Amino acid sequence: SNLENARSSDLKRGKNMIQEQESFNKYFHDVKKIWSKLSHPNRIIPFCTPLIKNPNFLVIGKNHSNNFDPFDDYKNNKIADAFSKEIAKENTFMEHSHSFAKGINRVVSEINKEHESFFISKKWIGTNRCAIQTDSKGLGEIPKHPKYEECQKDMDKLLRNLIKFLKPKNVILSGVFACNLFYREKSLQDMRCKRISLGKDSNQTFNLIPVEHFSMNYNTKKIVDRISDAIRTGYCDF
Repeated sequence: SNLENARSSDLKRGKNMIQEQESFNKYFHDVKKIWSKLSHPNRIIPFCTPLIKNPNFLVIGKNHSNNFDPFDDYKNNKIADAFSKEIAKENTFMEHSHSFAKGINRVVSEINKEHESFFISKKWIGTNRCAIQTDSKGLGEIPKHPKYEECQKDMDKLLRNLIKFLKPKNVILSGVFACNLFYREKSLQDMRCKRISLGKDSNQTFNLIPVEHFSMNYNTKKIVDRISDAIRTGYCDF
């Protein structure tokens, strides 16, 4: 009967959601496991938004700065502690005022003037190529660690698998370090947007959009131009 069909599809959906959640948690713990090999005193923060499948945008940056709330130390630590203990419950792009979130919102509201369905929502999710939190001077001493190369290789592999699992429409790589996950070029000028297959046996693709670092205000125009260009040339779907 229809009722039974509806019930069984509800059960299936429920089961899928539980399996998804388990997979998300496994990614979270695998990221922690990879970076804990460096025995670094700073927090390890795998994700800065909740995870969902089929997001419109997956944004990958360098690593987290210690500035989730630049004006309130207690709140900053509370957010960072929560993000390092479990998958984020808050979406940092929508709820926090650090320079990366501000930068991404600046860019998106500029593009929104031309494309009104382009706006930040829960379908924007975020992570980084390195999960160890530092102050805003970038990675500092971390790359000098004897185990760093190995950890970075493992993390890059995990991120590529995560993309296959989440199936985002677009992946935005912010800054040269994040771009080097997929690009060999040394400068952003030489990197072009591309469409990439989600896997050997998949006919699905995602768009790869390399941009400058969102945190710096002086990059805003360059990033707006890049993403607008990607939209115009068919390398950005939303």
